[in-house]
Amino acid sequence: MKNARSSSSSSKPFRKCVLHIGTEKTGTTAIQHYLKNNRERLRRSGVYYPMAQDTDQTSQWEFVALCHHAPWLQDIGKELGVADAEGQQLFSNNLKQKLDREFTRHSDQDTLVISSEHLQSRLYFREEIERLKVFLEPWVERFEILVYFRRQDQLALSLLSTRLKSSARLEIDDIISTLNSTPKYYAYDEIFERWSDVFGIEAMRPKIYDRHQWPSQDLMADFSAAIGAPKLEVENTRYNRSLNRKGFHFIQALNSVYPNDIGDRSDTSRTALVSEVGRLFPGNFYPISREQAQEFFKQFKETNNRLKETAFPARQTPLFSDDFSEYPEEAEEISPDYRDAVLVAVELWKAKRKKAIPPLRRWWNLLFSRGSLNP
Repeated sequence: MKNARSSSSSSKPFRKCVLHIGTEKTGTTAIQHYLKNNRERLRRSGVYYPMAQDTDQTSQWEFVALCHHAPWLQDIGKELGVADAEGQQLFSNNLKQKLDREFTRHSDQDTLVISSEHLQSRLYFREEIERLKVFLEPWVERFEILVYFRRQDQLALSLLSTRLKSSARLEIDDIISTLNSTPKYYAYDEIFERWSDVFGIEAMRPKIYDRHQWPSQDLMADFSAAIGAPKLEVENTRYNRSLNRKGFHFIQALNSVYPNDIGDRSDTSRTALVSEVGRLFPGNFYPISREQAQEFFKQFKETNNRLKETAFPARQTPLFSDDFSEYPEEAEEISPDYRDAVLVAVELWKAKRKKAIPPLRRWWNLLFSRGSLNP
């Protein structure tokens, strides 16, 4: 049943817009699949998830492309065909026209939902966030900024897998320096401050990414409540999972022989291969010890305290758990194992034989003819 709009409401299509800005590695891919797969069912309850720029990406990063100061220097611009400032303005105008037509057709809805973790990770300047607000204001009466925060050491390890899948050639021996290379990325108080400065503290809806703090320990139940929608059934699929040791080392070797890009576009066959390795070898790889994880987390004591004061002033308990027992006392072996590589290849072959993945001969030629996985 559609939500009836108040007769005293303005001429704008939506009473409110929930901007789900991440953060990265907090179940955003699963949330976006949930929104996309349930678009019509959500619409019947008064929640609208737009589709004007429907690409292969589940994240609605078109909203980043239109307000980032230089999207043409990033993968977002390349994928969306934004080559320069003039192209960005043309993209913005075209998107505005498409959305205006779409929003007019669905003006009986109550809530607009936009979801992109790239809003958090790529918009570093207040001016960029203000540009997004100005773009959306013609259609929205008020905003709510929904953001999940995850304990920094857990985020950092999950990001290692994501960077690896994106063809980054990580130096395994320098993992600690890699984790420590972008401390501002983990400064949650600054993220909260940037967005609250633009939208107002009253618009902020901060949450902790911790299943023990969700209804029924269910992220989708927590997210649904946050956007004012009923909890809907979801497929039992986990997206963008971290890699275990075998998968981690396999893709580490893969990146040296199979780049991610073909010209200005991503190589879809490589993406399929990486996705299949992630499906077959999910889990966790711990290249740092328990003590190292604790030391890494301690760096953010002050910023987390400031976040608690500003975003969770009524909270009596710490924002994040102090349980580090998931980490081994000693870091896991970081040297690749040739037998593991063979095992991964065998599992990929089995999956191919079952037609779970396309029979892409290029994978095998690249991996074995160049000797990248030879002993």
